[in-house]
Amino acid sequence: MRSDKVSNPMPSNSETPPVEALIQLATGYWASQATGCAARLGVADQLAQGPRTAAEIAPALHCHPDSLHRLMRACASVGLFDQDGEGRFALTPTGELLRSDLPISFRGLLAAQTAPGHWLPWGRLDEAVRSGQRQTTRTLGMEIWDFYAKTPEEGKWFSEGMSALSLMAISEVLRVHDFSRVRELVDVGGAFGALAAEILKAHPQVRGIVLDSASVTPGAREAIAAQGLSSRCEVVAGDFFKGVPAGKDLYLLKNILHDWSDEECVTILGHCEKALASDGAVVVVEMLVGEPGGPKPTLAPLMDLNMLVMLPGRERTEAQFAELFARAGLKLVKVSPTYTPFAVLEARRGSVGPTKKGMP
Repeated sequence: MRSDKVSNPMPSNSETPPVEALIQLATGYWASQATGCAARLGVADQLAQGPRTAAEIAPALHCHPDSLHRLMRACASVGLFDQDGEGRFALTPTGELLRSDLPISFRGLLAAQTAPGHWLPWGRLDEAVRSGQRQTTRTLGMEIWDFYAKTPEEGKWFSEGMSALSLMAISEVLRVHDFSRVRELVDVGGAFGALAAEILKAHPQVRGIVLDSASVTPGAREAIAAQGLSSRCEVVAGDFFKGVPAGKDLYLLKNILHDWSDEECVTILGHCEKALASDGAVVVVEMLVGEPGGPKPTLAPLMDLNMLVMLPGRERTEAQFAELFARAGLKLVKVSPTYTPFAVLEARRGSVGPTKKGMP
């Protein structure tokens, strides 16, 4: 039976009023574009030495002073900066993460996610939901990886963003997975090699290979060299749909499988299975979609929507990953949650499992 009663829009406790919450959702893209613009301009780097006005930093950023002030004021309203009574802006802990000189900088992630490569396909979310088809070629005229190859600056932002996510997760990956017996590893689709580099630094006995496309490998070689790891880590241009370097005892895939369809994932995992040394393992670092009514919601459902718009892939449940491994001749033997959005899944040949490792 239909009710014409309008629910009370005011909260009964300290929760955000429903109308305010809805307005925040409706205008959320304003905040993402404002913070993305600030990231691309490099505002955080200009504020790294202390509070400054927009007029003071505008010449260095080649910006119109009043327009830059309005941008920074908007960013302050969503927690990126603090603003004092004299118009000076300072970095908040969140804003600090956009500094380019930090070991883990999220400047590239913000810049790439709000740039045309992602922004334009997301404008066709309605069509993606209606048709079940990704919208990259409809908006960009090509697949996203080809787009990044043709727009190297945006591709660089994206690679830097993926490296930041890798670095965010790396301490947890090192904590939950035992690398002490690893001799040689391959970071499959490893971008700038952030994950491989941190493992090599923590485990001097390990040698590594970073495998990625030819458009990415120059930046990877530069990043590996800057960390003094060139003698222990080779950067190889290749295509993981055609094969991976053979005979290694660990194959790492971080945020790779979620980009691809089930069939494509089985192809990638199949190449890893064929290449494995006899006692080797495949380690996958991905978000896991939880069961309805389970623990607190994570980023995974929204990331899954990103995959719907951008790529043929999806975020998956533990059971779905286990099925992919099985189709590629592997068995899921351990699932380790972390204090980040990612879980670490280990698969091997001919093992029995899986087992879960609880949080400490």
